[in-house]
Amino acid sequence: MRILFLGPGLMGESMARLLLQAGHTVEVLLNRNPGPVDRLVAEGATQATDVIVSAAESDIVLSMLPNLPEIEELLFTKGIATAMKPGSLFLTMSTVSPDGIKQVASALAEKGIDILDAPVSGGTVKAASGTLTIMAGGERTVYDRYLPVLQVMGDHIYYTGETGTGQVVKLCNNLLAAMIMAANAEVLTMGVKAGADANLIRDILLQSTGANRLLAEWLPRTMLSDRYEPGFALKLMYKDIELAMQMGKSTGTPLFLGGMAQQLYRMAMGGDGTQSDSDYSVVSTVYQDAAGVRIAGSISVREGD
Repeated sequence: MRILFLGPGLMGESMARLLLQAGHTVEVLLNRNPGPVDRLVAEGATQATDVIVSAAESDIVLSMLPNLPEIEELLFTKGIATAMKPGSLFLTMSTVSPDGIKQVASALAEKGIDILDAPVSGGTVKAASGTLTIMAGGERTVYDRYLPVLQVMGDHIYYTGETGTGQVVKLCNNLLAAMIMAANAEVLTMGVKAGADANLIRDILLQSTGANRLLAEWLPRTMLSDRYEPGFALKLMYKDIELAMQMGKSTGTPLFLGGMAQQLYRMAMGGDGTQSDSDYSVVSTVYQDAAGVRIAGSISVREGD
């Protein structure tokens, strides 16, 4: 198939590469960072020079753009939706508002364009290996038709129901992940402050009731080594927390822990946003700084030392 890929960033680059390797014709749209586009072009993709022409020729327009305003601008202001041929697919795989994507779907349906809202989970590692979890909402017949395309990028693929439900499930996941990451940071900071070794705490927790995937797979390359190169950027997690809180409000669901996570991640973002591009595990520095310790190496930086 001919695929126009919008937003080839940290995860999108790997996803586009897998589609290219699977034999699809892939065009990529330059956004802000030319690096992913340059690498993909060197591997056989083409750079979209006229996005309207590219959209008109594509079977699938796939979006990994970070939020709904960027999607709506390209679709409706720049004219991609008008250019897309009836029967083609708009496949959005980033995390956006469930209600918002329903409105997009309604507008596209008037033009005879299909849609799947299919956000992904797994971070850059699983994006590179094609083992993402994908939760897809839309018409069942559309899902079945394009399932082979989804299988190129993920190995756990779920049909969630009508358009918007993929986003609902993804927001549930990301709010929970945000809270679990903060909980990991809280207990590790406390343990280190009290004199225990962070790696030993982790080893024991992984064999106990506190075990979780972030503790097992994410923390060794982030807070346990005091490195916060993004696997999933703080600004994106904060955006998803905000979307989840809006969903809670609209459904009348109390989100007590979610509210605390929202405030904590807002603190991590800071007024100047200097850490917004860091991995979301950088939220741990709110705890570490307040306690005067560093989790990495279990080296206590107590006052007076």
